[in-house]
Amino acid sequence: MEWWPGLPHRPNPDPDKVKDIQRFLDWKRVAQIAAYLLQQEIEDSGAWMDKVFGPIYEPKKNEPGREWPPKIRGIVKYSKSSFPFLSNVLVHVNGAKLDKIPEVKGTAHLSLDPTEEEFYFTVIDGQHRINGAYFALQIRRETDPEAKFELPAEVFLNLDAAKAPPIRQAQIFIDVNLNQKKVDRSLVHDLFPLARGHREPLDRKDRAQDIGRKLMLETGPLVGMIQIPGIRYGVKDVVTLATLNAAIEGVIPTLDKCDITNLEAQTSFLSEFLGCWLQASGRAEEKGASELNPQNVVYQGRVLVSVIDLVPAVLAHLKQKGIPFVSDKARKEITTWLRGAIERAGLLDGEQFVAKNEFREKGFLGSGGISRFRNLLWAAAFGKRKIRNPIPEKIAEKANQARDEVNQLLYK
Repeated sequence: MEWWPGLPHRPNPDPDKVKDIQRFLDWKRVAQIAAYLLQQEIEDSGAWMDKVFGPIYEPKKNEPGREWPPKIRGIVKYSKSSFPFLSNVLVHVNGAKLDKIPEVKGTAHLSLDPTEEEFYFTVIDGQHRINGAYFALQIRRETDPEAKFELPAEVFLNLDAAKAPPIRQAQIFIDVNLNQKKVDRSLVHDLFPLARGHREPLDRKDRAQDIGRKLMLETGPLVGMIQIPGIRYGVKDVVTLATLNAAIEGVIPTLDKCDITNLEAQTSFLSEFLGCWLQASGRAEEKGASELNPQNVVYQGRVLVSVIDLVPAVLAHLKQKGIPFVSDKARKEITTWLRGAIERAGLLDGEQFVAKNEFREKGFLGSGGISRFRNLLWAAAFGKRKIRNPIPEKIAEKANQARDEVNQLLYK
């Protein structure tokens, strides 16, 4: 079949006169899909797109609704995958023929003939995937002229009459893009290690997922407590798996820099570090607890993410003192160091980390609370006196100075 673009959609006040719908193409998304399928970065994507799509989409003079060429700057990156795959494209066809296969009940060959008078082919959902796959294919054919991509499709026959308003097609598009609810991110993260099987992690995102799953199921003070909300696993008010993994991913480069490189060593260090934090806070719950004290915030995602952000600072401190990173001596030193940071930050109430009510009053639970809390910890960790007037701007300045010092110690 010939490939043809739809005209840019322009709302019509009379729904009965709408024959087809073409929504705006996000060209950067098209390029990202192509990069994902190719598993490679795409340079000069704007020029590539002009070459590949110019004959199809370049507008005629004064044709409204289209910008050409696509304005995409820089290198288009991709998400790594051992099996790059797209979900079904939804298409609708009028005037197709079905030739039943007698040997296999309920099956048939679908025949499409664009010369048939009643033939009409539309994409209900998936125009970015189709264009992305086409873009990837044309790039691949520069080096492999025989290359082919197979795109899975779900085909609807005669949902709407030929040349009639696309009523049912519009409803399917609405249901797919508006009413569906995504699977909980933590449930997806739990499945990543399974999908990889026995292969090594592709990048630090994969490694973070491995570590997070070990901390959830095997090692350390959070075993059985980390949440996967989609299946009601874990303990309420404890960090979710997806949130924990994102925090771990951010500190893996520093662990690698300090020669803590394999899965077991990285898991062991972070396990000990989290245990030290809970001990220093004075609010460690019993191991295997099924619920937290309602006023305990030290297990919450926003708190643990901010604490894990201190890992480079802890490593720099241990390095300066010449203490092995994973050892009994390190465990005692980290606990003392974190306790001092909590105290200087003014976050102790007696012998315990402040209760939830006071934590909220200090502004750490609202908008921007994570950033303020994180900066306060960094500023207190390297200060020598208790912070008595925590003005956010000054705290941020001290925190940035502390981060610069740590980077110099670790990366000089």
